[in-house]
Amino acid sequence: MARPSPVPAQKPSRRGELLLLGVALLVALAVRVGLALGNSGLTMDSPLYVHMAEDVLAGQLGPSPAHHGYPLLVALASLVVPGHELPGRVVSCVASLALVAEVWAVARRRSPPRNALVPALIVALHPLLAVYGTATMTEATFLALAFGGVALLDAARPAAGGALLGAAWWVRPEAAVVAPLAVLFAPLSGRRRLLALLAASLVALSYGALLRVEQGHWSLSPKTVLVRAPFAGERAAEWRLADSTAFADSVGLAARLARDGPAILRAYPARLDEHFRQALVAWPLVLLGFSMVGLVRPSGRGPWLAFAALPLVYPLLAAPADLRFTQLVLPALVPPFAFGAGPIMRSPRAALTLSAVAGLVGLVLLWSGPTGRLALAFDDGPMPAMRGAGAWLAEHSGADAVIMDRKSFVPFFAGRRHVQLPDEPLDTLLDYARASGATHLVVEEYVVRSLRPQLAPLLDARELAHERRVRLVFAVRPAAGEGVAVLEVVR
Repeated sequence: MARPSPVPAQKPSRRGELLLLGVALLVALAVRVGLALGNSGLTMDSPLYVHMAEDVLAGQLGPSPAHHGYPLLVALASLVVPGHELPGRVVSCVASLALVAEVWAVARRRSPPRNALVPALIVALHPLLAVYGTATMTEATFLALAFGGVALLDAARPAAGGALLGAAWWVRPEAAVVAPLAVLFAPLSGRRRLLALLAASLVALSYGALLRVEQGHWSLSPKTVLVRAPFAGERAAEWRLADSTAFADSVGLAARLARDGPAILRAYPARLDEHFRQALVAWPLVLLGFSMVGLVRPSGRGPWLAFAALPLVYPLLAAPADLRFTQLVLPALVPPFAFGAGPIMRSPRAALTLSAVAGLVGLVLLWSGPTGRLALAFDDGPMPAMRGAGAWLAEHSGADAVIMDRKSFVPFFAGRRHVQLPDEPLDTLLDYARASGATHLVVEEYVVRSLRPQLAPLLDARELAHERRVRLVFAVRPAAGEGVAVLEVVR
């Protein structure tokens, strides 16, 4: 028999509820649009998703290293939203606003409308959720689908909830962790749990049919390097011509575990600590304290707790302790926060006031800390300069040009094919560029400073004058550290 809802349903006041929810959505939209006007919404993976969407529209299927759910949505959005970059941002924005409404719905089932407004506003104003809410990335879409499934399970709608959790697998592999745990934690009977799992499995496994067409063999995921030994440092993660990490691309899971399993287990405690530290950055102690107290109440516990398992799994995989991944844990912490003031204050009004104050303090800490800095300075590098270099290449290179670059932004802006620039000594790298068929080499000052110091001579006019394998054809430097050079490969 299904367990009863821990809190009696509140009699709705439809107009007042819609007004409060509308306020939360308008605040969320304003913050996201404001941030979007100040950044490109692009990260290193963004061009891949755009190209995958364009391939879908062109009817071209080929092996891709990412799940297809988000590119499919971007392709659909491209039918009505103009531009090369805007469709992906619109998909993320719609998904991010949907998450606000979903959090509202979960809290509203257990509390009065004013109380539900507090967690909804926290989601609306959280820097990470806001900035990724208009980025050409998968996180916002995954959260909307996965938490939407959780909300439906909590509302005793197992088939629909399971289907959304299965759809989340089309977007990100974390769904394999969240879905079964969410069904386990949901207030459902055994039969309804089986129905939810069946719905999730049917939707998720249908993705294998698409991969069968694209890759030529049956597969559950295009992700091939999720299990490997941790890198010793940032430079160790860089690609080299004789790359031992290619092992993960060419053998099965059992062989990878046999080679890297002991190293993964040895590194697990330290990596787990790194992920928990990042979780505290994304959800400061003042918010975490209220979430922990909220878990004491039955109303604070539910299928959303499945998201809390992700930091336990990430150290076993190749996921770094990055705020990008940490935001996927937040759905486990927001609903309990909504009820954290109840056990502390006797008066419902006082509890609401305390919850609002704690939320405000938490948001101030978030916006004044690393998450706020990330939201306000989201772009990876000088995008205007890289756009300029891309525009020049688009005008002065053939459609079949091959651009070698450590980052993918300039080739993306140019609409040209990108190939990765390996981390090798300069002579080896230039010889490889000539032998591999690259037509141009792009060098950015900020990349030289952080990832490819060996390329510094290519930014020095005196040293470049003696180099015969490449020649400078374009350069822009709007400010110190923002220079971008385009070099033609000479054969």
